[in-house]
Amino acid sequence: MTIELLDAAAQCREWLVSTRRDLHQYPELSLKEKRTGATTADAMEKLGLAVRRNLWGEGFMADITVPGGRGMVALRADMDALPIQELNDIPYKSCHTGVAHMCGHDTHMTMALGAARLLMQRRDRLRRGVRFLFQPSEETPPGGAKGMIAAGCLDGVDEVYGVHNQPLLEVGKVATCVGPMTAAADTIRVRLVGRGGHASRPHETLDPIPAACALVGQLQTLVSRRVSPGSQAVLSITRFHAGTTHNIIPDHADLLGTVRTFEAAVRDQLESEFGRMCQAVAEAHGLKAEFAFERGYDSIVNHAGAVQSVARAAEAVVGQSGVDTQYPAQTWGEDFAYFLQHRPGAFFLVGSGNKSAGIDQPLHSARFNVDERCLEVGAAVLAQLALG
Repeated sequence: MTIELLDAAAQCREWLVSTRRDLHQYPELSLKEKRTGATTADAMEKLGLAVRRNLWGEGFMADITVPGGRGMVALRADMDALPIQELNDIPYKSCHTGVAHMCGHDTHMTMALGAARLLMQRRDRLRRGVRFLFQPSEETPPGGAKGMIAAGCLDGVDEVYGVHNQPLLEVGKVATCVGPMTAAADTIRVRLVGRGGHASRPHETLDPIPAACALVGQLQTLVSRRVSPGSQAVLSITRFHAGTTHNIIPDHADLLGTVRTFEAAVRDQLESEFGRMCQAVAEAHGLKAEFAFERGYDSIVNHAGAVQSVARAAEAVVGQSGVDTQYPAQTWGEDFAYFLQHRPGAFFLVGSGNKSAGIDQPLHSARFNVDERCLEVGAAVLAQLALG
């Protein structure tokens, strides 16, 4: 039956590709997914699903009901694009300046639509209901997952699955893992406040720039000297801003960065020690420190039984050699984490790369693209998950 699913997905390749390219051409940022939401909801209704629109923002859910069915599985697709100028020279390039689907959410929506099409053609084989969740604002914390959940998207749902393309994984491959799959993604902000003045008379100032430089170096030791070697963590300073011109020492210097962790205890530890280090470096330089550790998305933690379900579905579609159930946890963040805090389920990756064709740019790259055969694989795996 599964070979039939993949063959059926291949037979509607033209529809899948045109659907994805239309979504790709008209990307919309978080909480602005008006056309995206309307287009995909219309498509679901056309396929015969019962759609509940504007569940949270432009997010919606679409159900396949099964009279006498036992339980319901939910399949989630995110909808928003990124504030990036696309640099690909392709006929379906983003029409919106500075906005593009450089994380592949257009592929996730298309996979979900494809799965719905496959399942509606095989509705008599379903033994449980299926709910498709089209979620806005995955890219911008606090994200749309919590809002969708609060609006009742998981009511009546027994398990939930999320899919993401991975261009660093060759098309035809599927990957997942038990336990942490993505990192908790937090933001750190620091302002070191001193006293500015003329750059020719630094002794009359409290210069925040040397202190900020020292702090950047010291913060790296939180991972190398405070976190156990057996645990994973990342701390990166991504922006340093101070001053306005060459002959003025500024009053303050600002740092911005991110912290990624997989364990709650390590996350708590880094939050505490980050604040202590900011204070200590500031005091050593006679400055004041203003800082914040802003918690972003939690780590996705996959459930073991659901990972087995993904593996079975994926193996039936791409074969055992195409499935990796021990894929390394990813250091990027994803708000699918909150769905798994409410229901059993799993997050998995569908390969979208093709090195021989030059399709190997990572997520969030301005030249990111996918091998569109991933649409067929993703749709077939999602459909097989629903069929059980």
